[in-house]
Amino acid sequence: MGHQRIILKQGDNNMRREVQKVQKVRGVRRIHLVLLVLGTLAALGSASAIAQTSTKKAPPERVAEAAMLKADRDFNRAVADRDENRFLSFVAEDATFNTNRGREAVGKAWAPFFSADGPRISWAPTKAESLVAGDVGYTVGTWERRAKGPDGAVKVSHGQYLTVWQKQKDGSWQATYDTGSTAP
Repeated sequence: MGHQRIILKQGDNNMRREVQKVQKVRGVRRIHLVLLVLGTLAALGSASAIAQTSTKKAPPERVAEAAMLKADRDFNRAVADRDENRFLSFVAEDATFNTNRGREAVGKAWAPFFSADGPRISWAPTKAESLVAGDVGYTVGTWERRAKGPDGAVKVSHGQYLTVWQKQKDGSWQATYDTGSTAP
């Protein structure tokens, strides 16, 4: 016979209550131990999931979208710096910009933006999307053009644009199509 049975057989109610308290404490301790073990396992599982997530590569589309946004900003910077050669490095050989077809035609159409006293144009992409393989996509954004009118006053116009980009074999991005619209 165990100690609890001997004590309980003696009929001492106080002792019986004390034994029941000890049993409750043991039960609570077991629950705490189980909860502690489960909590530790959950924390380890979360840490493992976080570690696995952080080591996964981003999908090709997300990588391409970030690259196109950067290319578009660099493209704009080339115009802001009035660097025609750098600008043309972003234009595909067979590109279409509005009605201009081919890099050479685009260069001629955009030449005024590279002269010291020529008009100014700037743009900022607001969104990029890529096809699943991450090799073709587009950017859209807003543009602003400042040009002197016939009276010598600077006329400011605004609009939106869409540029289609294609990833090149060397990993760079070139614009294959560009168009825009002027805000009323």
